[in-house]
Amino acid sequence: MFACSSSFVALTINIGEASKNWKFADRGRDAVNSPDSVLLLGSGDAKLKAFLQKMGYSLFESVDGTGIHDHLDREVIDIVVVDDEIGGDVEELCTFLRGHDKTKDIPILLLSSDTARRDEITKRELDRIEFVDAPCSVGSLVSKIATELRVRKLKGENEDQASLSEINASLRDLNNRFKKELEEARAIQQSLLPKRLPAARGMEIAASYEPLEEVGGDWLYVSKTSEGKMSVQIADVTGHGLSAAFICSMTKLAMTAAAKELPHELLQEMNRLMAPQMPEGKFVTMFSYLYDPQTGHLDYARAGHPPGLLLRKKKGEVEQLLGDGFAIGFFEESEYSQQETSLEPGDILLIMTDALPEGLNMSGEAYGYDRMSELMLRLAEDASPTRVIAEVIRDFEKFRAGRILKDDVTLIALKRTE
Repeated sequence: MFACSSSFVALTINIGEASKNWKFADRGRDAVNSPDSVLLLGSGDAKLKAFLQKMGYSLFESVDGTGIHDHLDREVIDIVVVDDEIGGDVEELCTFLRGHDKTKDIPILLLSSDTARRDEITKRELDRIEFVDAPCSVGSLVSKIATELRVRKLKGENEDQASLSEINASLRDLNNRFKKELEEARAIQQSLLPKRLPAARGMEIAASYEPLEEVGGDWLYVSKTSEGKMSVQIADVTGHGLSAAFICSMTKLAMTAAAKELPHELLQEMNRLMAPQMPEGKFVTMFSYLYDPQTGHLDYARAGHPPGLLLRKKKGEVEQLLGDGFAIGFFEESEYSQQETSLEPGDILLIMTDALPEGLNMSGEAYGYDRMSELMLRLAEDASPTRVIAEVIRDFEKFRAGRILKDDVTLIALKRTE
């Protein structure tokens, strides 16, 4: 029935048998999240099926047309393609499809060169059945299928005139496009994070990033300067989702454009670049430090971010690293105080976003800095930064006891080993 172009490349498709007469490509039953589905009746053309799969459609087929009732009870169908090679009473088949609740409003393409058959169907006044002259090429048929599906979705956007199935098709299309864009946004955001953490003698460093949604408002970056120092940033954008992820991208670009090493200078220049561009009501909190693994010297600055927790292992105490400065985006002329200290062998510095200190349990109590500090003091002397992060997260989960988390969770831990 199909005349296929010689340039068409056949694809291998894994199709499992659902019943004796029905075969369908594996897909979920969620009608909102599923791709467009094509019901193919009568044709066994392998290249057509391969092409439809390649286009991303869910394909359902029956060579002899049996089992239609059972299938329509289980699946959502967007378009039906009937090849009159199916045999039997094609006119009755079309009448049945047009009368069934699941297929009464969807397009039907009938591949036929039988003039009498087409005249009979026309006499029955079955609407939205389009005749396709046979034989036809695979490419032209698939193009016609795609056009019919798109027209159906466009009709669904006009709720006053559209059928329920057309509205559902339009909503499903919007949902699939949103999911695709969300996946692309997540990939972009992941590309902003360091692929691996740099290493240096005399120190260990680890990080953990857990977004609340597919894309998050937290951001971190660790790089090694030309002098062998560690430049570390952690940031938290107000809100969640795509808008927060977009501002995370702005933050990374601003950091690169600022081209400053000392944390207070870096934050000031980033704020100068970002404040005029920041949407109303949005801002970025940030903690930045520059660590010298050879001497243990630490320069740091804060932009409205939670303080760092520095475990002084020999002294048996945890110090909060503070510093003045508004969140980035509040005022173009914000200034950030220069702070410095040093780490001794065995000391551990932990910085985090506010989901941890501000996270609540079932009684409405905040996790807080004191509990984190007490946990750090109990750590074994040989605890690695990876172990520190794991223990804090484990304790945080225990504290929450199932209460819903409402923010991204990000931590960076650094330890001076010698």
